[in-house]
Amino acid sequence: MSPLIRKDSARSAGTAQANWVREFRDVLDSNEPGLTFDATIRVEWRRQEGGPGSTTAYEDAGRAVRRIAESFASQRSVLRWEATEQDINHDLRRLLPWCTEGIEILRAQVTLHVDDHAHATAQRIAQLKREETLEELARRQTAARVRFMQDEILRTPATARLYLLLEQTAHHGYLPPGVDADQIVRDVQQWHPKAQWVAVAQLLHTFLGKLTDKDAGDLLRTLHVLFLEYGQKELAEQLPMEPGQRDSERPA
Repeated sequence: MSPLIRKDSARSAGTAQANWVREFRDVLDSNEPGLTFDATIRVEWRRQEGGPGSTTAYEDAGRAVRRIAESFASQRSVLRWEATEQDINHDLRRLLPWCTEGIEILRAQVTLHVDDHAHATAQRIAQLKREETLEELARRQTAARVRFMQDEILRTPATARLYLLLEQTAHHGYLPPGVDADQIVRDVQQWHPKAQWVAVAQLLHTFLGKLTDKDAGDLLRTLHVLFLEYGQKELAEQLPMEPGQRDSERPA
């Protein structure tokens, strides 16, 4: 049974009012499922002067303090038991003296403790959360790198070659054997988005997309004839004769 101690107040004998002290133990849930704080709760109280007597005052005093302790504990990790204890007692001191349920709470104190098993378990949980956070960060960085490679680096052969060159230079501090820096510059200039042939190719692509299949086919056949007239037989053979035609569908 929880101890209940009666203390005489310092008032005169004619108006003396008894103060009572209750101390009990409980477990408080933390924000980690299955892990709890061991709590010792001590409360000193008396009935409010002039208020009706209550047979439940013994339970009411402890319950009022316990509810405050529970509200803090449920939001905290057991790894922070000392900080949680400090915050609970700070809030209690701010409230006192506290009148509730027909009683006046004069003093209250909560002492927390966490056993070794709960503490070790909480540390493992925290470590797993840190690892999950790092893994998620690594996944996001990889996804961002892939998008960058797709949108920027692999957009043209020139940018891909330049990127590879920069990566190798950063790691080794010099150009790899056989690399012609001047040729790379020419390639980059050739594939620049504002280069004439790139702009023409983009316009042709847009123009073909706006034509009917019949008109697009006529245009492709015209280009085929044009390539042949300029002696570009190999290019003419690579040109699809119908819009969307794959290499395997091209006539032999």
